[in-house]
Amino acid sequence: MNRLGFMSYIYMGWTVEQMAADARSHGMSLVQLDPKQKLQLMDDQPFSQARAEAVRESFEKQGISIVGLSGYTNLMNPNLQKREDKLVQLEKMIDLCPVYGTRYIATETGSLHPTNAWRDYEGNRTPEAWDELLRIVDRLRSRAVKNDAVLLLEGFALNILATVEQAVSLVEQLGSEGLGIIMDPFNYLTQEDLKQQDAAMTNIFNRIEAYAPIAHAKDTLYSEEGFTTPRVGAGYADWNVYAKLISSRMPEVPLILEHAKPEEVAECLKLVHQAFANAAAEKADEANGR
Repeated sequence: MNRLGFMSYIYMGWTVEQMAADARSHGMSLVQLDPKQKLQLMDDQPFSQARAEAVRESFEKQGISIVGLSGYTNLMNPNLQKREDKLVQLEKMIDLCPVYGTRYIATETGSLHPTNAWRDYEGNRTPEAWDELLRIVDRLRSRAVKNDAVLLLEGFALNILATVEQAVSLVEQLGSEGLGIIMDPFNYLTQEDLKQQDAAMTNIFNRIEAYAPIAHAKDTLYSEEGFTTPRVGAGYADWNVYAKLISSRMPEVPLILEHAKPEEVAECLKLVHQAFANAAAEKADEANGR
């Protein structure tokens, strides 16, 4: 089964030692870390090299490797000053990738919605918005290349980067040097896709697996509140399909748990393990001609 890890925000308010101990107890050995998160370790210097070194060493002593950084922000914030401030902050985090011991830093692309980066907005679908996104991503990609790092984009159905077709187009236009995509089908699945998940997820893998060094573990939910991606088991994504695809086509890619609370981690991972067991059993049956 793929190596398992966790998003650091699952353990918000915990120290490195506390989150590492809990993660290890669940069989996880990797973390996608938010450098801005308070860890009771030089928190007054969030973007200093000294803190990055201290955090990395502390995790490594606890048996946890930093697989990537979480630099999530709205790249297309309609407030231009806030946008620039966040881009500069993200560039500082890109510079710290080597110090944290990882090549990867992830962000979503965001939305032009005036108040909510997770809501759709008609301006997101314009050629002008796409061209501006390309300009911003190329700026960040170039910064990543200088640090031997890779900027990983996480698409989302209501953001400017909303489909896997757009993800492929973006990489093809800018090139894959210093640029990749998070394998996260849960963010792309439409309500129609949920009726044909085998075909939908296979298409997602076909499109972006070559560009995806990290995969995420969560779910897909459409409700009265709209489209969300909750923890594993809290939506309608078919994890048997996902486990089969990722175990057979991307077995070396780490799988990072998202959107769970500490007390929900065990149940989420139980569902993940069961899905992988089902995938292995199906593969065995096929090998035996059953």
